[in-house]
Amino acid sequence: MKPAPPLLALAVLAGAMTWCAAAALADDGLNIFQPDAAISTISDPNDAIRIARDHIDAHDIHGAVVELERYLMNHPEETGIQQFLGDLYVSTGDLHDAQSLYTELLSEYPMSRDLHNSLGRLYALEGRTDDAIAQFEQSLPNVDSVYYLVLLHAHKGDLDAFSEQMRQYADDHPADLEAQLEAAQLFGALYLPRDAALEFQRAAALDPNSLEALEGLSLSEIAEGANASAEQTLTRCLNLDPSNYGCLYALGELGISEKDYDEAQAAFEHAHRLIPEAPEALIGLGRLADDRGQWQAAIDYYQQALYVWPYDSDAYLGISFEDEEHGLIADAQDAALKGLSVAPDDGRLHYMLGLLYRREGRRDLALQQFMAAEQSLSPEVAQFAKESVRELQQP
Repeated sequence: MKPAPPLLALAVLAGAMTWCAAAALADDGLNIFQPDAAISTISDPNDAIRIARDHIDAHDIHGAVVELERYLMNHPEETGIQQFLGDLYVSTGDLHDAQSLYTELLSEYPMSRDLHNSLGRLYALEGRTDDAIAQFEQSLPNVDSVYYLVLLHAHKGDLDAFSEQMRQYADDHPADLEAQLEAAQLFGALYLPRDAALEFQRAAALDPNSLEALEGLSLSEIAEGANASAEQTLTRCLNLDPSNYGCLYALGELGISEKDYDEAQAAFEHAHRLIPEAPEALIGLGRLADDRGQWQAAIDYYQQALYVWPYDSDAYLGISFEDEEHGLIADAQDAALKGLSVAPDDGRLHYMLGLLYRREGRRDLALQQFMAAEQSLSPEVAQFAKESVRELQQP
């Protein structure tokens, strides 16, 4: 009763559409030395981002932080660079400095959706549910925020009311592109790929050039097995923007689905080169390595994903799955527990940990984990968990 597809698929639809062009990270509590402004000779913000990303790609996020701090000493007016640095602070675990930077920027730009989204993610990491919800609501219309709002309202226990409100708003505003995109993201987060695809199609009808709609539609089509349609959707998206991270990621997922591993590899690697601070392409490469039977390479990719975003439950789940498959039970448990420390409501991790405890004969602990997994938003994981609970409760 070990459901490899729902566990190892790593929420292709529900999670992948969230921040497919996202922020970045490093390690724990940094107090970077005060840089000398005279050291930085960079004068162009695009060059500053490129150099920072080169550091990240070289496994040197600390170097990226230092480069951006030095750049801002000479160019304090560059708000885009400040937000990028704030995102790096979050990924390094320096949440205090990140919050200070975000709140200072919001005092100047209170209508910035991206800043509200970033601060919402920070509050979510700190377990400040109501504060996070308030920030995500202020970031709307922002399809990335909908995914987090689903998780946060599920944690609060009022997900049904929130979902109904979102659906009703989309129905009442059929010509509102953002409303349709948000409803589509809602359905995606609820593991309803057909409903998500229909909403993304409505959004694409309103704006045929909407990259967000095409990206989401392709992922929804892949999730429901409509690969031919997904291929057409991705062709449209990449014709509009050959360097679109989200659609390149989706192309990699399509390659895995069709076992066209060379295409998947090329797509994921292209996406990673564009935005090395985002974890999705690295997780895709991990899943691809697993499909190719290269389990140690898969773990390496998952660990790289955690280096750039140490809060990603998909990466922890992937590591736990690989370790369990190869008899490394203690390591698998450690990965699952670490994942739950950053994503305590992730039903997939609870189910994985339940499997590990049951394998060791620790029935009571396994039962606790399976019961927690019953609350998963994934219908498959919830069903497997319920069956496992029934099995353990039998004499």
